[in-house]
Amino acid sequence: MDVRAIVVLGAPDKSQETLAGNPYGLADVLGQPVVYRLLDMLKRADITNIAVVTEAPCSVWPIGTAKQGSWSQAGQDQLWREAEQVFGEFSHGGADLVIVVRVGCYAEVDYADLVRFHATCGNRITSVIDDQGTPLDIYAIAGSRRNDAAFLFRHRLRQFRSAREFYEFKGYINRLNSPQDLRNLAIDALMQRVQITPDGEQIKPGVWVGRGAKIHRRARVLSPAFIGAGSRVRAAAVITRCTALERHTVVDCGTVVENVSTLPHTYLGAGLDITHSVVGRSRVWNLKRNVEVEFADARLIGEATANAPLRAVASFVSLASFLPAQFLRGLFAPSHRECPVSLPDAISTPAAALETPATLKAAAPAVDAGEFPANLVIARRYGNE
Repeated sequence: MDVRAIVVLGAPDKSQETLAGNPYGLADVLGQPVVYRLLDMLKRADITNIAVVTEAPCSVWPIGTAKQGSWSQAGQDQLWREAEQVFGEFSHGGADLVIVVRVGCYAEVDYADLVRFHATCGNRITSVIDDQGTPLDIYAIAGSRRNDAAFLFRHRLRQFRSAREFYEFKGYINRLNSPQDLRNLAIDALMQRVQITPDGEQIKPGVWVGRGAKIHRRARVLSPAFIGAGSRVRAAAVITRCTALERHTVVDCGTVVENVSTLPHTYLGAGLDITHSVVGRSRVWNLKRNVEVEFADARLIGEATANAPLRAVASFVSLASFLPAQFLRGLFAPSHRECPVSLPDAISTPAAALETPATLKAAAPAVDAGEFPANLVIARRYGNE
């Protein structure tokens, strides 16, 4: 049987199922985008002729799309028309069955069993539903039923021209409707509750590191955790509690990252505590407070370049500007030391380290009940905590 697949990468309503303007299907989970995980499931069912249709521009497509089926970009508001055209090409090419999947949720469907079920029932269209009867936007359509397929695409997979059979799926499903869903998928993958395999080497139980990632010897990585390809974890940083740092993420010195997923090319500044969040594109989606915050200061949350020479040049320029400034400050700055006039005075004078810090002496200003809390991302006050 000639079985082919069409993967539609886009939401029926552009206001939902997107993160930073892109479909969740393009978001990385432990080193690979969600859509690649779906393509792997199709290939395990011996479905290798796959067409991916998306409105997302080529600039945001994952790396290596040439090896992941045939990708095509649909024009504005032409996503479903493009999918209909691809189905027509498959039908004309002799396909017996076409699997149509819209990447709206992550569901670990056994596509080989779906093909057998459809062939046994002899239906025109088989719709995959969950145990509550909700459609998962996964369909098996007979290759000869072009009119049925055209009607389905023109109604965005919501209406049918003829009767259909239902295939009930009771396995793992993640709806991918929110940053919390994306975070849960990463946690389930790290805890090995799903079929997703981290794209890296397991350097110790529960800690996976991608190719080219570097972890400073004075950084701490507590399992389970994932450090993506080309990422950097600098001195005194702490990575813990199912954190997933996707490719080319940089965690600067002294920053604690707990229960966090980052998007690729994310920079986390020095001395921060970041918890229970999805971070990327200069934004933080805090999951406990259910808010999204954009940062204008790239020294806190910013974009990291994937180009190694550019990273080296930036580090050199930063060091070259820092050292002369520190030298001049130490050379010309006035001394603030108060020297006791006699040895008894020196003995009886309390050490400065025992005095109450000025920041703690000042009374904390009243916080308005409607004001956003200041502890979403915390700059660490003490370097040894």
